[in-house]
Amino acid sequence: MNLKLGIIGCGVKASQYIATWIERKDVEIVCIADNNEEALTRIRKLAVDRSKPEPYTNVDWQEMLKQQSDNINCVYICTPHVAHADQAIMALDLRLDVLLEKPMVTTVAEAKALQLAQERSGKELVVAYQGGLSPLVHQLKKDIQTGTYGKLVSLSANIWENWADTYTGHWKQMPEISGGGFMFDTGAHLMNTTSMLCDKEFTSISALMQNHDKPVDIVTVVMGQLTDGTLFTMQACGETIGCTSRIECYFSKCIIRICAWGRWIEIEDKDGNITRKEQESANNLINIFQQTLKGEMENPSAIKQGLKMAILWDAIKESAGNKGQAVTLM
Repeated sequence: MNLKLGIIGCGVKASQYIATWIERKDVEIVCIADNNEEALTRIRKLAVDRSKPEPYTNVDWQEMLKQQSDNINCVYICTPHVAHADQAIMALDLRLDVLLEKPMVTTVAEAKALQLAQERSGKELVVAYQGGLSPLVHQLKKDIQTGTYGKLVSLSANIWENWADTYTGHWKQMPEISGGGFMFDTGAHLMNTTSMLCDKEFTSISALMQNHDKPVDIVTVVMGQLTDGTLFTMQACGETIGCTSRIECYFSKCIIRICAWGRWIEIEDKDGNITRKEQESANNLINIFQQTLKGEMENPSAIKQGLKMAILWDAIKESAGNKGQAVTLM
Protein backbone atom coordinates (compact mmCIF):
# COMPACT_ATOMS: atom_id res chain seq x y z
CA MET A 1 0.00 0.00 0.00
CA ASN A 2 1.41 3.38 -1.02
CA LEU A 3 0.90 6.10 1.51
CA LYS A 4 -0.17 9.49 0.20
CA LEU A 5 0.75 11.37 3.31
CA GLY A 6 -0.23 14.68 4.78
CA ILE A 7 1.80 15.93 7.74
CA ILE A 8 0.70 18.34 10.45
CA GLY A 9 3.69 19.72 12.33
CA CYS A 10 7.25 19.56 11.03
CA GLY A 11 9.40 20.27 14.06
CA VAL A 12 12.55 18.37 14.98
CA LYS A 13 11.02 14.90 15.35
CA ALA A 14 8.80 15.12 12.26
CA SER A 15 11.67 16.52 10.20
CA GLN A 16 13.82 13.53 11.13
CA TYR A 17 11.11 11.18 9.94
CA ILE A 18 10.47 13.21 6.77
CA ALA A 19 14.15 13.01 5.82
CA THR A 20 13.80 9.21 5.81
CA TRP A 21 10.28 8.86 4.45
CA ILE A 22 10.89 11.17 1.49
CA GLU A 23 13.34 8.60 0.08
CA ARG A 24 10.83 5.75 0.08
CA LYS A 25 9.04 4.64 -3.06
CA ASP A 26 5.96 3.56 -1.10
CA VAL A 27 5.49 6.94 0.64
CA GLU A 28 4.53 10.18 -1.12
CA ILE A 29 4.62 13.29 1.06
CA VAL A 30 1.84 15.30 -0.55
CA CYS A 31 1.26 18.17 1.86
CA ILE A 32 2.54 19.66 5.10
CA ALA A 33 1.14 22.18 7.56
CA ASP A 34 3.07 24.07 10.22
CA ASN A 35 2.55 27.52 11.72
CA ASN A 36 6.27 28.21 11.25
CA GLU A 37 6.99 29.34 7.68
CA GLU A 38 10.71 28.68 8.15
CA ALA A 39 9.97 25.04 8.94
CA LEU A 40 7.91 24.72 5.76
CA THR A 41 10.68 26.31 3.73
CA ARG A 42 13.15 23.81 5.20
CA ILE A 43 11.00 20.86 4.09
CA ARG A 44 10.45 22.27 0.60
CA LYS A 45 14.23 22.66 0.25
CA LEU A 46 14.73 19.11 1.49
CA ALA A 47 12.42 17.84 -1.26
CA VAL A 48 14.24 19.83 -3.94
CA ASP A 49 17.64 18.66 -2.68
CA ARG A 50 16.46 15.04 -2.88
CA SER A 51 14.98 15.57 -6.39
CA LYS A 52 11.47 14.97 -5.05
CA PRO A 53 8.29 16.93 -5.81
CA GLU A 54 7.75 19.88 -3.51
CA PRO A 55 4.84 19.18 -1.14
CA TYR A 56 1.94 21.59 -0.83
CA THR A 57 2.51 23.65 2.32
CA ASN A 58 0.24 25.78 4.48
CA VAL A 59 0.55 27.51 7.85
CA ASP A 60 -3.09 26.57 8.57
CA TRP A 61 -3.59 22.84 9.22
CA GLN A 62 -7.38 23.00 8.86
CA GLU A 63 -7.12 24.69 5.48
CA MET A 64 -4.56 22.13 4.37
CA LEU A 65 -6.79 19.21 5.30
CA LYS A 66 -9.83 20.75 3.58
CA GLN A 67 -7.91 21.48 0.39
CA GLN A 68 -5.87 18.29 0.21
CA SER A 69 -8.06 15.57 1.73
CA ASP A 70 -8.91 14.17 -1.72
CA ASN A 71 -5.22 13.91 -2.60
CA ILE A 72 -4.07 12.01 0.49
CA ASN A 73 -5.10 8.82 2.26
CA CYS A 74 -3.47 9.34 5.66
CA VAL A 75 -2.09 11.96 8.04
CA TYR A 76 0.86 12.03 10.43
CA ILE A 77 0.30 14.45 13.34
CA CYS A 78 3.31 15.72 15.29
CA THR A 79 2.18 18.85 17.14
CA PRO A 80 1.95 20.09 20.75
CA HIS A 81 -0.15 17.74 22.87
CA VAL A 82 -3.17 19.96 23.33
CA ALA A 83 -3.81 20.05 19.55
CA HIS A 84 -3.89 16.28 19.00
CA ALA A 85 -7.58 15.63 19.60
CA ASP A 86 -8.97 18.34 17.28
CA GLN A 87 -6.51 17.52 14.49
CA ALA A 88 -7.02 13.76 14.65
CA ILE A 89 -10.82 14.07 14.84
CA MET A 90 -10.93 16.30 11.75
CA ALA A 91 -8.67 13.92 9.84
CA LEU A 92 -10.84 10.94 10.76
CA ASP A 93 -14.01 12.83 9.81
CA LEU A 94 -12.42 13.40 6.39
CA ARG A 95 -11.96 9.61 6.21
CA LEU A 96 -8.19 9.64 6.53
CA ASP A 97 -6.13 7.10 8.45
CA VAL A 98 -4.09 8.71 11.21
CA LEU A 99 -0.62 8.17 12.65
CA LEU A 100 -0.64 10.27 15.81
CA GLU A 101 2.32 11.20 17.98
CA LYS A 102 2.22 10.56 21.70
CA PRO A 103 0.51 11.31 23.98
CA MET A 104 -2.70 10.52 22.14
CA VAL A 105 -4.75 13.22 23.90
CA THR A 106 -4.64 15.21 27.14
CA THR A 107 -7.87 14.05 28.86
CA VAL A 108 -10.35 11.18 29.05
CA ALA A 109 -13.04 13.36 27.45
CA GLU A 110 -10.81 13.92 24.40
CA ALA A 111 -10.01 10.21 24.22
CA LYS A 112 -13.71 9.32 24.16
CA ALA A 113 -14.42 11.96 21.48
CA LEU A 114 -11.59 10.54 19.39
CA GLN A 115 -12.94 7.04 19.84
CA LEU A 116 -16.35 8.15 18.54
CA ALA A 117 -14.73 9.83 15.52
CA GLN A 118 -12.85 6.65 14.71
CA GLU A 119 -16.03 4.60 14.94
CA ARG A 120 -17.84 7.05 12.64
CA SER A 121 -15.12 6.98 10.03
CA GLY A 122 -14.15 3.32 10.11
CA LYS A 123 -10.58 4.46 9.54
CA GLU A 124 -7.49 3.47 11.52
CA LEU A 125 -5.60 5.46 14.15
CA VAL A 126 -2.19 4.33 15.40
CA VAL A 127 -0.52 6.16 18.31
CA ALA A 128 3.24 6.46 17.76
CA TYR A 129 4.53 5.19 21.10
CA GLN A 130 7.77 3.27 20.59
CA GLY A 131 6.79 1.03 23.50
CA GLY A 132 3.30 0.59 22.12
CA LEU A 133 4.77 -0.58 18.81
CA SER A 134 7.54 -2.71 20.31
CA PRO A 135 7.34 -6.49 19.78
CA LEU A 136 9.25 -6.95 23.05
CA VAL A 137 6.55 -5.10 25.01
CA HIS A 138 3.73 -6.96 23.28
CA GLN A 139 5.39 -10.33 23.92
CA LEU A 140 5.82 -9.51 27.60
CA LYS A 141 2.18 -8.42 27.78
CA LYS A 142 1.16 -11.77 26.28
CA ASP A 143 3.43 -13.65 28.69
CA ILE A 144 1.83 -11.83 31.62
CA GLN A 145 -1.65 -12.75 30.37
CA THR A 146 -0.75 -16.43 29.92
CA GLY A 147 1.24 -16.76 33.14
CA THR A 148 4.45 -17.78 31.39
CA TYR A 149 6.58 -16.57 34.31
CA GLY A 150 4.06 -17.24 37.03
CA LYS A 151 1.98 -14.59 38.74
CA LEU A 152 2.87 -10.91 38.34
CA VAL A 153 3.30 -9.98 41.99
CA SER A 154 4.15 -6.29 41.62
CA LEU A 155 5.59 -3.75 39.19
CA SER A 156 7.95 -0.79 39.67
CA ALA A 157 8.48 1.69 36.82
CA ASN A 158 10.95 4.57 36.64
CA ILE A 159 11.97 7.13 34.02
CA TRP A 160 14.42 10.02 34.27
CA GLU A 161 15.92 12.79 32.17
CA ASN A 162 17.59 16.20 32.37
CA TRP A 163 14.26 17.61 31.19
CA ALA A 164 13.78 20.63 33.45
CA ASP A 165 16.82 22.47 32.06
CA THR A 166 16.66 21.12 28.51
CA TYR A 167 13.15 22.45 27.90
CA THR A 168 13.22 25.70 29.85
CA GLY A 169 11.08 28.20 27.87
CA HIS A 170 9.90 25.48 25.48
CA TRP A 171 6.20 24.82 24.80
CA LYS A 172 6.60 21.53 26.69
CA GLN A 173 6.80 23.60 29.88
CA MET A 174 3.72 25.67 29.04
CA PRO A 175 0.79 23.76 30.63
CA GLU A 176 -1.86 25.38 28.45
CA ILE A 177 -0.15 23.82 25.40
CA SER A 178 1.54 20.73 26.78
CA GLY A 179 -1.23 19.43 29.04
CA GLY A 180 1.33 18.57 31.71
CA GLY A 181 5.01 18.46 32.51
CA PHE A 182 7.69 15.79 32.55
CA MET A 183 5.27 13.02 33.50
CA PHE A 184 3.10 13.77 30.47
CA ASP A 185 5.99 14.25 28.05
CA THR A 186 8.84 11.76 28.41
CA GLY A 187 6.89 10.13 31.23
CA ALA A 188 4.02 9.41 28.86
CA HIS A 189 6.14 6.56 27.47
CA LEU A 190 6.35 5.14 30.99
CA MET A 191 2.62 5.50 31.66
CA ASN A 192 1.67 3.96 28.33
CA THR A 193 3.97 0.94 28.56
CA THR A 194 3.11 0.37 32.21
CA SER A 195 -0.63 0.53 31.54
CA MET A 196 -0.17 -1.92 28.64
CA LEU A 197 1.69 -4.41 30.82
CA CYS A 198 -0.80 -3.98 33.68
CA ASP A 199 -3.44 -5.87 31.73
CA LYS A 200 -6.09 -5.49 34.44
CA GLU A 201 -7.93 -2.22 35.07
CA PHE A 202 -6.83 0.35 37.65
CA THR A 203 -8.86 0.49 40.86
CA SER A 204 -6.93 3.04 42.91
CA ILE A 205 -4.34 5.75 42.15
CA SER A 206 -2.41 7.98 44.57
CA ALA A 207 0.08 10.55 43.29
CA LEU A 208 2.27 13.45 44.36
CA MET A 209 3.95 16.02 42.11
CA GLN A 210 6.65 18.65 42.60
CA ASN A 211 7.35 21.48 40.13
CA HIS A 212 10.84 22.47 41.32
CA ASP A 213 10.20 26.15 40.48
CA LYS A 214 8.92 25.32 36.98
CA PRO A 215 5.37 25.97 35.68
CA VAL A 216 4.78 22.22 35.25
CA ASP A 217 5.52 19.03 37.17
CA ILE A 218 9.14 17.88 37.20
CA VAL A 219 8.96 14.98 39.67
CA THR A 220 5.96 12.67 40.02
CA VAL A 221 5.50 9.60 42.21
CA VAL A 222 2.50 7.27 41.74
CA MET A 223 1.21 4.28 43.69
CA GLY A 224 -1.67 2.17 42.41
CA GLN A 225 -3.60 -1.08 42.50
CA LEU A 226 -5.19 -3.24 39.81
CA THR A 227 -8.49 -5.13 39.94
CA ASP A 228 -6.67 -8.37 40.77
CA GLY A 229 -4.90 -6.73 43.72
CA THR A 230 -1.52 -6.28 42.03
CA LEU A 231 0.32 -3.22 43.33
CA PHE A 232 2.49 -0.97 41.18
CA THR A 233 4.55 2.20 41.47
CA MET A 234 5.79 4.76 38.97
CA GLN A 235 8.35 7.51 39.40
CA ALA A 236 9.32 10.22 36.90
CA CYS A 237 12.27 12.49 37.68
CA GLY A 238 12.88 15.30 35.21
CA GLU A 239 15.82 16.93 36.97
CA THR A 240 18.75 14.53 36.76
CA ILE A 241 21.31 13.19 34.29
CA GLY A 242 20.70 11.29 31.06
CA CYS A 243 17.43 9.97 29.67
CA THR A 244 16.68 6.39 30.64
CA SER A 245 13.87 4.20 31.93
CA ARG A 246 13.43 0.87 33.64
CA ILE A 247 10.26 -1.07 34.34
CA GLU A 248 10.74 -3.99 36.71
CA CYS A 249 8.13 -6.75 36.74
CA TYR A 250 8.36 -9.03 39.77
CA PHE A 251 7.03 -12.52 39.07
CA SER A 252 6.91 -15.53 41.35
CA LYS A 253 9.47 -17.28 39.10
CA CYS A 254 11.71 -14.45 37.87
CA ILE A 255 12.26 -10.71 37.53
CA ILE A 256 11.88 -9.04 34.13
CA ARG A 257 13.15 -5.56 33.29
CA ILE A 258 12.18 -3.66 30.17
CA CYS A 259 12.58 -0.04 29.08
CA ALA A 260 9.56 2.18 28.44
CA TRP A 261 10.44 2.42 24.74
CA GLY A 262 10.63 -1.35 24.34
CA ARG A 263 14.22 -1.27 23.09
CA TRP A 264 15.49 -3.99 25.43
CA ILE A 265 14.33 -6.62 27.87
CA GLU A 266 16.19 -8.57 30.57
CA ILE A 267 14.98 -11.79 32.18
CA GLU A 268 16.63 -12.76 35.48
CA ASP A 269 16.03 -16.29 36.75
CA LYS A 270 16.19 -17.61 40.33
CA ASP A 271 19.93 -18.33 39.97
CA GLY A 272 20.72 -14.76 38.93
CA ASN A 273 21.29 -15.60 35.26
CA ILE A 274 20.25 -12.72 32.98
CA THR A 275 19.11 -13.09 29.39
CA ARG A 276 18.97 -9.83 27.41
CA LYS A 277 17.26 -9.09 24.11
CA GLU A 278 17.38 -5.83 22.18
CA GLN A 279 15.23 -4.49 19.38
CA GLU A 280 14.99 -1.00 17.91
CA SER A 281 11.34 -0.20 17.21
CA ALA A 282 11.43 3.55 16.48
CA ASN A 283 12.61 3.17 12.87
CA ASN A 284 9.77 0.76 12.13
CA LEU A 285 7.09 3.39 12.73
CA ILE A 286 5.97 3.83 9.11
CA ASN A 287 6.28 0.10 8.40
CA ILE A 288 4.01 -0.80 11.30
CA PHE A 289 1.52 1.86 10.21
CA GLN A 290 1.44 0.36 6.72
CA GLN A 291 1.08 -3.19 8.00
CA THR A 292 -1.80 -2.11 10.20
CA LEU A 293 -3.59 -0.42 7.30
CA LYS A 294 -3.08 -3.49 5.10
CA GLY A 295 -4.59 -5.72 7.77
CA GLU A 296 -1.35 -7.67 8.11
CA MET A 297 -1.32 -7.05 11.86
CA GLU A 298 -3.71 -5.92 14.56
CA ASN A 299 -3.31 -2.28 15.52
CA PRO A 300 -0.59 -2.47 18.21
CA SER A 301 -1.24 1.02 19.63
CA ALA A 302 -4.93 1.75 19.23
CA ILE A 303 -7.36 4.26 20.73
CA LYS A 304 -8.51 1.75 23.36
CA GLN A 305 -5.02 1.75 24.88
CA GLY A 306 -4.85 5.54 24.58
CA LEU A 307 -8.08 5.77 26.56
CA LYS A 308 -6.66 3.52 29.28
CA MET A 309 -3.62 5.77 29.60
CA ALA A 310 -5.82 8.89 29.64
CA ILE A 311 -7.79 7.41 32.55
CA LEU A 312 -4.51 6.85 34.40
CA TRP A 313 -3.28 10.40 33.67
CA ASP A 314 -6.53 12.06 34.76
CA ALA A 315 -6.43 10.07 38.01
CA ILE A 316 -2.80 11.06 38.65
CA LYS A 317 -3.65 14.75 38.16
CA GLU A 318 -6.70 14.50 40.42
CA SER A 319 -4.82 12.77 43.21
CA ALA A 320 -1.81 15.10 43.01
CA GLY A 321 -4.17 18.08 43.07
CA ASN A 322 -5.57 16.72 46.36
CA LYS A 323 -2.21 16.19 48.09
CA GLY A 324 -2.00 12.50 47.22
CA GLN A 325 -5.51 11.48 48.26
CA ALA A 326 -6.39 8.17 46.60
CA VAL A 327 -8.66 8.25 43.54
CA THR A 328 -10.97 5.26 43.27
CA LEU A 329 -11.66 4.21 39.69
CA MET A 330 -13.77 1.08 40.12
